[in-house]
This record gives sequence, structure tokens and C-alpha cells, in this order.
Amino acid sequence: MIAPAWLKVPTQPIAIDDVLAYLAAAPDLFESAGSEIQIGGPDVLSYGEMLDRMAEALGRRPRPKLPVPLLTPRLSSLWIGLVTPVDAGVARPLIEGLSTRTTVTDTSGAALFDITPLPFGEALRRAVANDAAAASVSGSRPSEPRTTTLKATPPGPRPAP
Repeated sequence: MIAPAWLKVPTQPIAIDDVLAYLAAAPDLFESAGSEIQIGGPDVLSYGEMLDRMAEALGRRPRPKLPVPLLTPRLSSLWIGLVTPVDAGVARPLIEGLSTRTTVTDTSGAALFDITPLPFGEALRRAVANDAAAASVSGSRPSEPRTTTLKATPPGPRPAP
């Protein structure tokens, strides 16, 4: 597989359930008000390592990667537009962000929360299991895109738990 240079960029992936836990707890944590809170999972991986682990989780063999430094975010987004259902215009800004290291540099904000993020392997295992379970219920294949509708809660006082 021809691979862009950003596959070597380190990132600190975090499970969506952990992100939601931080977001749900933040309004009730006075110390977090007006603060930048950096969150991430316990593992620091490159995007290439994440792709390899995802392939393994899906029962596939990781593909060899041939780094091509001239593969720009624009070219990458066009390629993604050709081989996936994602529009190149949507993919480009996302891919441009992949060239930036995204690891936690200040853990003091996250330390305010009583949250222990899942390791990448466990988060991946759960995501694949949830995807397979949802596919069996809906009759779709796990690789088919599905949509989710989110309902916004209006601002104001929240009901007591």
C-alpha cells in the first residue's frame, strides 16, 4: 500500500465512550470551567500502527506500507474519495490534521476527572464487537456506513441524576 508520511505521526487515541465520559462530567466539575483539558488514551501509537491493529482486529493481515513523502493531504483526500464513500472535500481537512502530532502534553486537566481511559486494544475490540452486533441487528455488513442521529439538549438547568 502506498502510504503518506503522516502514517508515522504519533497520536494518542481515545475511545468515544471515554470522550463522552469527560464531556458528561465537565459541567459538574468546577475546576474544569474555562480550562483547556487535554484528553487521550493511555497508548501513544502512529496512525500506521493503528491501521495494522485494526486490520488484525478484523481478521486481516496488515498490509505492507511504502512511504511516499510526496503524497500530499490533497492527493490523499482525492484517493480517499476514490476508494471510500467519503467525499474528498470532507476528507481533506481531516487528513491535513493527521500530519500534526496529537498527544497529551499536559495531563493536569484530565487528572481532575475520575476517569481511566481504555487502552487502544480494548477500545478497538469493543468497537469491532459493537459494529458486528449492530450489523447483525440491522442486516447490514459491518463495513457499511450507518448514520446516527444525535439529539441536542437545550442549554439551561439540567435535571438531577
